[in-house]
Amino acid sequence: MVKLDQIKISNDGLTKFFSPIEADIMDALWESGDMLTVEITEKTNIPLTSVAGTLDRLVKAGFATRHVENVNGRVRYVYSAAFTHDETANEITTRVLDSLVDAFGEVAVENFARYTGKNK
Repeated sequence: MVKLDQIKISNDGLTKFFSPIEADIMDALWESGDMLTVEITEKTNIPLTSVAGTLDRLVKAGFATRHVENVNGRVRYVYSAAFTHDETANEITTRVLDSLVDAFGEVAVENFARYTGKNK
């Protein structure tokens, strides 16, 4: 679920912050723009019910948007990413940094100043 308080440091890429399904859906939205639920299902091979529930969570968390289209008397929900990939990275980074500074204060700030990349 989209909860940045449940960061999984050992995971790869976006799955540090999103579930694997959320990450796949966000990737699809960033790549393709506006999409219907069925289009996301086809692109990601995630079951429709999982896509629908996950999209609701992404919308509630503010990472995706939804608008309604009326086509021939039928209602369709169209989804898109609320932010670009870089804007999402900025939002997540800001939240994580704020949390680290809140928890560790000056020690965190000193480590940011010394940071030169991943330990090898």
